[in-house]
Amino acid sequence: MDVQQLGRQILSIYNERVWAVRKNYKHLRTVVLIKSNDLLEVAVFEFDTVAYNETDYVWTWNKNGNLIGCDTNKAHCFTWQPHGSQFTILETVPKNRLALSIKKPPPLPRDFVLDKVKFEKSWVQVLGERKQTVDEDVS
Repeated sequence: MDVQQLGRQILSIYNERVWAVRKNYKHLRTVVLIKSNDLLEVAVFEFDTVAYNETDYVWTWNKNGNLIGCDTNKAHCFTWQPHGSQFTILETVPKNRLALSIKKPPPLPRDFVLDKVKFEKSWVQVLGERKQTVDEDVS
């Protein structure tokens, strides 16, 4: 299949989904949550969910086998991963996003957690003990 035709079909499928939701809801928004690896920082923003003109983008395959859609300024706008059937719309994170930094809480003491879950020794059954020999490394 022609790569441009495939890209237009992918956008067409996305657009059909947008229009289907808009039939029932006047306001349709996309909310983006960005999390740091340690989950201690997050950013949130939203924007109006729109349909895209299927002929406004140029499509090419990248080295990873993903289909990339770029606008007339050659800005990367879409990625379609056929092996995972995932369609990604790239958005610029606005300066007025909501950004939060969360103070890392201290670890909870073991006894406190066990008390809160009302731990009972009957929940655990020791099936057998293995004695360590003098020759084994204890590290």
